[in-house]
Amino acid sequence: MSIVATPSVDPRYSSVIKGTALVAEGGGQRGIFTAGVLDSWLDVNFNPFEILIGTSAGAQNLSSYVTKQAGFAHKSIMELSQDKHFFNLKRSFIGGHTVDLDWFFNQVKQSKYQLNVKAGINAIQDRDLLFTTTNVTDYKAHFFRPNNDNWLTLLKASSALPFLYKKGVNIAGDYHVDGGLSAPLPVEEAYNRGAKKIVVIRTIPEGSQAMTPWLHRLRSWLRSRKQCVKAVNYYVHHENVYRRSLRFIENPPEDVEIIQIFPKVNLASKLIGSSDLELEHDYLAGKDVGRQLLSMGQLDFLAHQMPCTNVVSSTHWQTKSLQQAS
Repeated sequence: MSIVATPSVDPRYSSVIKGTALVAEGGGQRGIFTAGVLDSWLDVNFNPFEILIGTSAGAQNLSSYVTKQAGFAHKSIMELSQDKHFFNLKRSFIGGHTVDLDWFFNQVKQSKYQLNVKAGINAIQDRDLLFTTTNVTDYKAHFFRPNNDNWLTLLKASSALPFLYKKGVNIAGDYHVDGGLSAPLPVEEAYNRGAKKIVVIRTIPEGSQAMTPWLHRLRSWLRSRKQCVKAVNYYVHHENVYRRSLRFIENPPEDVEIIQIFPKVNLASKLIGSSDLELEHDYLAGKDVGRQLLSMGQLDFLAHQMPCTNVVSSTHWQTKSLQQAS
């Protein structure tokens, strides 16, 4: 895989540009592609975004980005999500969590993997950082701003796959699960909060199946557990929300400009259970993409003061296959 030389970046992009937003989609271990993109931007101190909204793995990636901990998300995915303590289907048969987020975020509190929440709080004084969750009672999307006390709790809730992490995460008396269920692509939320120039980092190619991949996998697991009724409710709700998000992106208001960053083909990594080789391949692909975006000036529109008019563009990036890369 070719790696583009690290570009120099206009100092304007190191501080907040009003009306800009970054939206990070989830995708489980596929989020390592997003980690690569954001780490390449951290290398040159590129972060002009006033609003940042992350869903599930996207929320974890944005945490690494705003705390300026390049490599944090990469290490979390490569090591923690690969550990046998994190994912174990057998635990569900004895009343445990299939995906043990308690163990995962206990590790994030340790020095080796620790998220620098204090640095994050300082970094978002002039930005709006939001993590998405879904209330299990009414399926409504919630957008929480993290603080010193709840940052890891919100990350856990945003990543809590229904059924695989039992009831979800208790926030102020209500249980919340994965934000991808009700806010898989919260671009409209960014617009409603004042964003006029929006960058969206995706983890699946354009034109892929309408629903996000984790729901396919979840549905197959639940069929074997005879929990289809609620799974179908989740499925229908998610599909409706996802299609609405795509309609907004494809036909946005006249005063917003949206750029989507897609991998051109399916990433090598999966929702979970990826090999180290697959994960490293996609991380390096993400770093390559991030550098190319900057060196080719495709993010310069963020600093333009001219009014934009109903523009949507999709940036596709072809990377070498895993066989070629190795």
